[in-house]
Amino acid sequence: MKGRRLLALLLALVLTLGMFAGCGQEQDNSSGSEGEERVLTVSGNGDFGYPSVYTISSKGQGYMTLSYIFDTLMWKDENGLIPYLAESYSISEDSKTYTFNLREGIKFTDGEPFTAEDVKFTFDYMKEHPYQWVSVDMVKEARVVDDLTVEIELNEVYVPFLSDVAGSLPILPKHIWENVTEPETFNTPEATVSTGPFMLENYDSAAGTYTFKANPDYFYGEVQIDKLIIANVSGSDAKEALLSGEIDVAPNINYKAAESLKEDANFTVLEGPGLSVTRLYLNFGDSALATKEVRQAMYHAINLDEIVEKAYGGSGYPGSAGHVQPDTPWYNPDVKQYDYNVDTAKELLAQAGAVDSNGDGVLEFQGEPMSYTLKFSEGDEALAELLVSYLGAVGIEVSAQASDDATVKSAIADGDFELAFNTNGSFGGDPVFLSRFATEGVDGAPIVTGQGGVTWESDEYNRIYNESASELDETKRHELVDQLQEIIAEELPCLTLYYKESVAAYNNTVFDGFYYTPDGISIAIPFIMNKLVFVSGQWKG
Repeated sequence: MKGRRLLALLLALVLTLGMFAGCGQEQDNSSGSEGEERVLTVSGNGDFGYPSVYTISSKGQGYMTLSYIFDTLMWKDENGLIPYLAESYSISEDSKTYTFNLREGIKFTDGEPFTAEDVKFTFDYMKEHPYQWVSVDMVKEARVVDDLTVEIELNEVYVPFLSDVAGSLPILPKHIWENVTEPETFNTPEATVSTGPFMLENYDSAAGTYTFKANPDYFYGEVQIDKLIIANVSGSDAKEALLSGEIDVAPNINYKAAESLKEDANFTVLEGPGLSVTRLYLNFGDSALATKEVRQAMYHAINLDEIVEKAYGGSGYPGSAGHVQPDTPWYNPDVKQYDYNVDTAKELLAQAGAVDSNGDGVLEFQGEPMSYTLKFSEGDEALAELLVSYLGAVGIEVSAQASDDATVKSAIADGDFELAFNTNGSFGGDPVFLSRFATEGVDGAPIVTGQGGVTWESDEYNRIYNESASELDETKRHELVDQLQEIIAEELPCLTLYYKESVAAYNNTVFDGFYYTPDGISIAIPFIMNKLVFVSGQWKG
């Protein structure tokens, strides 16, 4: 292991000397412990932006990177939701006001004390400057009671407030942010001052690399490493990087590569929940795609089991027509499903009025050929080819068009597509994520990748969703969420194709104690890099 440790130290030295241009700040390179520096290197996946609240990527790994610096009122450990910056909390009888009692003695990394004023300021600031990861639209007012007590009053009951808002909203230091008028461009060293377990040491945008040093005054306990490096190593290269000692942890690794590491006692492989989903989006501006029977036919034409095996190597499970994944407690096992059946698909298309009048093999609907361009992200060619084949077999002509992931997401959000598929994380936890199909009264719902342009709409769905978001009785809420899944399964506003299983691997001779957080970190991020691991885990290197 000496060679591996030497490599890590050399990498840390190179990063320290070579990243000033990317960070543009003076660095403190002092070691956080006596003797050999405890450096943990983790694979990332490129540049996620400057690690401050309004400049980091909205992707899950962007939020995780941010969480190493910024803290929240609530958080999740290996057992679930816990008070965090708050020592305790209470809820009013009408369930609209939350009182948080803050921990005493917490300081920001610049030495200034953390108080209730910072919490109130954060909620007020994010009303004026919406934060991409968490909405505070449901908040009526934040009030300071005293230095260590703050009240948050909501407009209406919002059931997931503790987990999805108080447990996800990064608290800003008022003394730094109160004069920031353009947070999207705030990327100086002051923008990373907070209370978290780590402080930013270097950020190299070109290399896609982040270096953090331990916060010696972390309020939640002693950080068990001195330095955390997030290196730009893709999931497909993670196995070799682990074996060579280039990295110690691969939070996202290829499923087959992880399987091959299970026989090596030096590595621990963890398999987590499928909290990311791949969906086929349909543009409802097209008269055929806006027809329910056509969408149902398309779902029957797609072999979901084969997709899991051929496109993803068995590392996941087929989508449910009701959209909610099967391993969540909110899943409705009685929801309608669509078996793979080409004959049934053809029958439904015929019933909808689709015909091949000229015998060219492509159906027409209301006189227009059912011929579409399918947009998808580079790297997903296997799934694209399967979809082209499945739909072609029932008379729907599809041509595949690959672009980078950001372009595809933007096209979906703008409604600039005919057919498109894409994968999104944060698909678990509270069923408030079903707000993506609601079109009215969804204040406070998480900001997720949604479909733009002409979309599916249902007054019944809107009514039930909004009722479910404020229903405090868990049994009644389950019934409402079951009804939402039944509507989705019947109407198919999108076709849910696949749930990706989370797989991670790490070198347990360097650091041990990683775990998958129940329902995912924050709003359902399936990641073993919960920041509390760096307090509860054990350095072994």
